[in-house]
Amino acid sequence: MTSYHDDLSGFGPPGNAYGHTLHALGPEVILSDDGVLSPIGSAGGGHGGGGGGAPGGHTTAPTPTLVSAGGNLAIDLVWDASVASAPAGFTSAVIASATALVKDLTALAKTTLYIDIGWGEIAGQKMDPSALGESESSGYLTSYTTVASALASRGDHLTASNEPTSAQFFVTKAEAKMLGMVGGTTGGASSPDGYVGFSTLAGTGESWAFGATGTGASQFNLQSVVDHELTEVMGRISMEGTVSYNGKPTYTPLDLFDFSAPGTLALSNTGGYFSNDNGTSHQGNFNNASLYSGDIGDWASWISIADSGTMPAGQEDPFNAFGREGYDVLLSKDDLLVMAALGAPLTAFGQTQGV
Repeated sequence: MTSYHDDLSGFGPPGNAYGHTLHALGPEVILSDDGVLSPIGSAGGGHGGGGGGAPGGHTTAPTPTLVSAGGNLAIDLVWDASVASAPAGFTSAVIASATALVKDLTALAKTTLYIDIGWGEIAGQKMDPSALGESESSGYLTSYTTVASALASRGDHLTASNEPTSAQFFVTKAEAKMLGMVGGTTGGASSPDGYVGFSTLAGTGESWAFGATGTGASQFNLQSVVDHELTEVMGRISMEGTVSYNGKPTYTPLDLFDFSAPGTLALSNTGGYFSNDNGTSHQGNFNNASLYSGDIGDWASWISIADSGTMPAGQEDPFNAFGREGYDVLLSKDDLLVMAALGAPLTAFGQTQGV
């Protein structure tokens, strides 16, 4: 069975603790399931923190778990009430994945991300039946100039010949924190930066493997999918102008690292390659969403797990657009380079996940 890691089903509500005053950030918006950006408070927009509930009854949500590794980046895992019905091993697997991420990544200033975790649902909504996991993120609309300035403060200098300098950009709240666009410790469990949900796999014939290794032939590795979804909330998403708001094509910071050739950005959803040196280095192939569906900002993987070009033969990258059974969790060097480009500098390669 091949399944979507996620369908980028939408960007959820921003918490009301943030505001609009720092670094020329514009309106707070959500992206609906049908790919339309809408203002907060419009029909269908917004969810309450931890409001999903457990299937079949009212259950109290577990106490949030703050994951840190002695650095400046922490993730507060805000368990939705639905997690009370998850099988043994689920919460420990999510914690293990988040711990590995914060060990490999850091931030220049103290940053805490609040991410709501759901089991069989996301932010109180049903998941796509084909999705292993889904993510929704709060975010801001802003300008190229604001994004470029924030990236430059982290050492990313944008010099492609076709930079979309007049375009509108969407930045997730978690990434805005990492880039210093908003206060790094603002928000809280009641106003999460984003939501992620994981399939129960009921009726599929497959099951979850909760450990980092030992994934069976008919199992998906949960930690791998957790890596995938958490990093999307942290900004690992692309729009490439295919999403519009108020008649304006919209892009994301990751689109500024998607190249078609040295010095030339792809600026399309047909699949370019990631590079953090103006296209000189080829550091992973992006999914051709126009041809295969799936997310633009995920790695190519429709035909084979090798399509991404990020892993040794026989290993699957957690950032692939399409997941397959039987593979253990193992972040690639290119995965970490993507996150570093988006505002979470590297602590060290291979600290926890064998890169």
